[in-house]
Amino acid sequence: MKKDLRLIGLGMLACAITACTSDDDTNPGSTTPPNGNSTEQYIVMSSSGESNGAYLQQVDSIASGLLDATSNTNNRIFFSGNNPDFVNYGNKYLIGMNYPSQGGSSSDYITKAWKLSDGTMVQHGSGLALDGDVKARGIFKNYLIGLSDQTGDGHYERVKFIELENFNRAVVDGIIDCDNLDAEPASLMEGETWGVGDLAGYGDYVLMAYCTKHIEPDDQSTRAKATYSTDLANNLYIGVYEFDPEDSQKEYLKYQHTIVRKSADHPGQEAGQIKGNNRSRTETGIEVVGDDIYLFCQSTIKNSDETAPQMPSAVLRISGSNIDNGMPVGIDSDYYVNLTEKTGHYLWRCYYIGDNKFCLQLFSEPGNSGVAEGSHKKFGIFDVETMEYNEVSGLPSPSEIQDIALPVAIDESRNTITFEMQLADGSRAALYTIDKDGNAVRGMEVNTESILGVSLLKEDQ
Repeated sequence: MKKDLRLIGLGMLACAITACTSDDDTNPGSTTPPNGNSTEQYIVMSSSGESNGAYLQQVDSIASGLLDATSNTNNRIFFSGNNPDFVNYGNKYLIGMNYPSQGGSSSDYITKAWKLSDGTMVQHGSGLALDGDVKARGIFKNYLIGLSDQTGDGHYERVKFIELENFNRAVVDGIIDCDNLDAEPASLMEGETWGVGDLAGYGDYVLMAYCTKHIEPDDQSTRAKATYSTDLANNLYIGVYEFDPEDSQKEYLKYQHTIVRKSADHPGQEAGQIKGNNRSRTETGIEVVGDDIYLFCQSTIKNSDETAPQMPSAVLRISGSNIDNGMPVGIDSDYYVNLTEKTGHYLWRCYYIGDNKFCLQLFSEPGNSGVAEGSHKKFGIFDVETMEYNEVSGLPSPSEIQDIALPVAIDESRNTITFEMQLADGSRAALYTIDKDGNAVRGMEVNTESILGVSLLKEDQ
């Protein structure tokens, strides 16, 4: 998904462990938080830096206190795997996706899910083998769908999915052919092929953001690379699909049509492609709010003859008459937000926190220079209805932040989002909660060598 797993260092780890057992921890605010007494539990994920996996621990409250990830407390569960990838399904299930390392066996890397039962985190369903990686993923109704670019016998998207309520079977053999440049959607891409930058469910349809790829006809080696060139970065392509999990031909995603928006046709309202990227795993950009669909175009892909992206990060919308009998068919002409102009930065990821508000995670450096991987430590709140933007206050400056873990805890009922951050000064990791007005508050500290993130589970959802 993929997390930012950077080690603090052995010397710093020793200090953290010493601090955890010192007299300082008898002071108010430094005690181990309670767990198991509430139908809402925050799940904190950590790594020792030496184990091949993650430790999961639960707490009632993250407002204060200290969680010791090095001790077997707080219903600590070990999740074995290589660079685990966490997805939250509506605060009901926490899914730990597990991908085999190169040359590894799928049976050694099992995907699992957890839920709350009587205030305690327990495993949900059986463990599943995903048989390889997932690059782009999203939720459609009761399914988690994932895709990845593949080569070998042609170029195709490999489709995988899990039915979440039972969590007892992983389908991993779906195929979408990308090689036929004479057929849609590739026929609309001026000789280029495509991958997927994000996917999301809307009603009875699955929407996919295409990322175009300029390749030589016989060059199989470049087709599945995460970094590739294109000459169509200034265009936006959205594919519309129906999902049939029982399809006997294994084409589980059935192509309907493509929505195309070219920036050349919209001078002054340019927008590039959707590709929310972190170590090649994507899950941001197509965002459904009620009956409307908002397209957060990061526009960080550049054309092959350019040294930097030319399009600003922008927000578009699909609504009203551009949704025909439940099917998205076009992009609204009366809604456009130039996010780079409004915020001064390029967009990395966006998170819906309710009440028409999105928390934006932005590249730290302004303008075109701010699209380097790892440099996304600016935050703001954007209202898609009023188009108002407010910078988040109360966070450390980007230069003071060493790492931000990718899994976050979103509570739409309270309109908040919580990030786990590690500061550059060597202090303990801590959880920072941001509200819809852009106020950030530092909460519980975490004694760990490597941060993996935080999630939120609620019972009886």
